[in-house]
Amino acid sequence: MTEYMRYRDFIVDLETTAAEDDTMRVLENRYLAETCDTWLSLVPGRDGGVALIRSRKNGKPPADAGATVKIDPTVMLTALAAALSTDQMMRLARSILAPRQIDPSDAVTFATGLQDLPTNPFGDDEDAAVCPPPATKPPSLDTALWKQIPHALRRDYIKRMAMGIRRGIHPDDTVSELLASETSRTYP
Repeated sequence: MTEYMRYRDFIVDLETTAAEDDTMRVLENRYLAETCDTWLSLVPGRDGGVALIRSRKNGKPPADAGATVKIDPTVMLTALAAALSTDQMMRLARSILAPRQIDPSDAVTFATGLQDLPTNPFGDDEDAAVCPPPATKPPSLDTALWKQIPHALRRDYIKRMAMGIRRGIHPDDTVSELLASETSRTYP
């Protein structure tokens, strides 16, 4: 089931999803990218909105998907969010999402605005084995603490949190202690 959002909320959702990793793609799963096409769907009307939808490779988007734009699955989320948030794209989206007949020239201009976005191509499988996927925040960890952890140390912190959980220590406490020890080492 596709969840349609208000246009501005969709942009915020893209930015939030990619906030921790600027290289995040529209599709992180290589297999899914090889078997499905990705479309940006804008459905006009009160119950409409915008969403990313998938269809079978080389297929067509569902007929009820409104105005659709095919998106390369390796397009970076930050690039897509930046393109959608320009004044011209906001104005075009407002026109497309209005509860009336879609103006074909607006739809074409909107699709043109999403061409040539920066991508993060899938590397070879050997490269994927060497370069692990980005570390994601454990659900039980406070978001403010997660943002304080340096990106390069996040995997190490996750391992230490797991060891702490085995001893009955909450991840928040483990991270607070590690951050305090990092600060004391940096500033004697």
